[in-house]
Amino acid sequence: MSKKEDLKNTRDAILSLSRGKSLNGSPVFDLWIYRNGQITYNGIENVEKIGIHNTYIPLDIVKKINDFVSNISPLETGDTKGRDNPLTILKYNNRKIVFQSSKAKGNLQELNALLENIANSI
Repeated sequence: MSKKEDLKNTRDAILSLSRGKSLNGSPVFDLWIYRNGQITYNGIENVEKIGIHNTYIPLDIVKKINDFVSNISPLETGDTKGRDNPLTILKYNNRKIVFQSSKAKGNLQELNALLENIANSI
């Protein structure tokens, strides 16, 4: 299957996370999560698995993700200055949050840790 076919339904995802490049060689990847627990992961650079991989997570984890997303406040993003740490882009419910994971707080920090754990387990 081509990349285009694997990624054609990402617009149906309830959440997407894109980890960008940094000066320190951090992992670069995209992650999409769907209501049914399906996950699409695209490893881009500095990751164990390059390319597109699909898997599933339990629905209780999807619910936990939704709970975190529902309770994120604008104050939790922290400062996004500097190029040493990668910028992360989180999209959900027609919202977009750009942050550095090392500066995230509260629910955003918890959500980011959970999503990183999911990405690392693929």
